[in-house]
Amino acid sequence: MGFVRFILNLDRRVIYTIVAVSVAWPLIQPLKLPVVPTTEVKGIFDTIDALPAGSNVLIAADFDPASKPELLPFLEAVLAHCFVKNLKPHLLTLWPTGPGLMQTAIEKEAKKFGKHSGVDYCFLGFRYGTLAVVLGMASSIPDTFVTDFYGKPTAGMPIYQEVTKISQMKYLLEIAAGATVETWLAYGAQPEKVPMGVSCTAVSATQYYPYLQAKQITGLAGGMKGSAEYEKLLLDKYGQQYNIPPGDAIRGMDAQSMVHLFIVLSIIIANICFFIQTRYERKQRRASA
Repeated sequence: MGFVRFILNLDRRVIYTIVAVSVAWPLIQPLKLPVVPTTEVKGIFDTIDALPAGSNVLIAADFDPASKPELLPFLEAVLAHCFVKNLKPHLLTLWPTGPGLMQTAIEKEAKKFGKHSGVDYCFLGFRYGTLAVVLGMASSIPDTFVTDFYGKPTAGMPIYQEVTKISQMKYLLEIAAGATVETWLAYGAQPEKVPMGVSCTAVSATQYYPYLQAKQITGLAGGMKGSAEYEKLLLDKYGQQYNIPPGDAIRGMDAQSMVHLFIVLSIIIANICFFIQTRYERKQRRASA
């Protein structure tokens, strides 16, 4: 009974310490737990992978720091995929908190693959208006974003000598932490006949499955798990050739899995100990009666 009492009276600070170690250890030293890509995430990856070199892709990253762990790894993986395939991503955000998060990812991936702003990609930055911005881009991207994030005029950029509006894009990808998916789908992708994919937070993923089943979107990546699956697909196909390391989402899923395993085992062990103690106390009461 000594072990049972020890478990049932364990100081909560010990539990918090174990949880902290379970999170930190996989982030420092990845466990490389298996990640199995789903058909939903493959739908996005395969569509982008099938695009011919030089194709233009519109990427809207509408998220904030609260959803950064789930969605920023997906943005980084998609950018790496576009640059590996020599595609030309056009990036923007309808959220005022988005540009700071996007800038680091864009500049890191562009430097890694030797891509140049205004030629190989364009970071348009933020514009207020949501629906007005989408409708404006359907008419003219350079008129809607007169300058890019860095203040350079878009009209004279080489990248906008090829395309000027949404309908000329080969793919539209929305990375969303809110309700902007419907806006891009209803006023951007559908009327302009551009295939669209969605990456969103895990809590929002279920509401977009009807669009996937109706084939209004080509794929869906939900939360950190979806980001890890995309990273896995990228690593499997291009990791060795382009020296692409495991991304933050794969490491994050290792940490999440470790914590979940600890919690499940803790619940099982605590319940076993509880039932042993209850049975022992019942016997003690019978013996003393």
